[in-house]
Amino acid sequence: SNNNKHATSSVVQVGRGRDGIIRVYYYFLVPESVLDMKSAAYNKGRVFIHGANESTANAYKKQFQTDLASFLRSRAKELKKGGSMFLVCLGRTSVDPTDQSGLGLLLGTYIQGAWDDLVQEGLISSEKRDSFNIPVYASSLQDFREVVEADGSFTINKLEIFKGGSPIVVNQPDDAAEVGRALANTCRSATGVLIDAHIGEHLGNELFSRVEQRSSRHAKELMEHIQMFYIVASISLA
Repeated sequence: SNNNKHATSSVVQVGRGRDGIIRVYYYFLVPESVLDMKSAAYNKGRVFIHGANESTANAYKKQFQTDLASFLRSRAKELKKGGSMFLVCLGRTSVDPTDQSGLGLLLGTYIQGAWDDLVQEGLISSEKRDSFNIPVYASSLQDFREVVEADGSFTINKLEIFKGGSPIVVNQPDDAAEVGRALANTCRSATGVLIDAHIGEHLGNELFSRVEQRSSRHAKELMEHIQMFYIVASISLA
């Protein structure tokens, strides 16, 4: 179940768009060890992998690679001989998993800071914060390549990383308040359901209000520096 914060397997949804193309949506979930206080991978004080320690990073990377391998094996059973797939996933340019590129700025700085605000203001306990981690991992090309090559179900036709646009869409880039609202809305659309499930909708509103305040104060930096990267892979059944 994707309602279990300790779940370690991915969730896969399959849907057919109006264009007739079947799309598979793949959801990475949090590795159990990062929520375990007795584990070296325990992500104490953080809600995301960005800036975490090496053990936490390795746990996230291993979870991503395990789940991606499982995903590929399942797709290999469904495809006919000679079949191909295009896959798109969040990517990063750094070899270091704790540097999650634009995603790190979005989730590891502004959402992290908002959680810390709630703790410092006494609205939630530090334990409540530390029992939540954001189930997202931006892969490097090498992370992705290792899985495909080790699994052996597919061969890689093309594997590239692309710089996407900013996730912040505004009419007035110089309007700090609008930038703050836009970033808070982007974060909420990506993580709001999970956060509300963990601390309730009222505290969720408080948290995203602080995301908005924090990002408004740094609107110029955000508009100049936040960029998302995506891995695009073309793979064929081996």
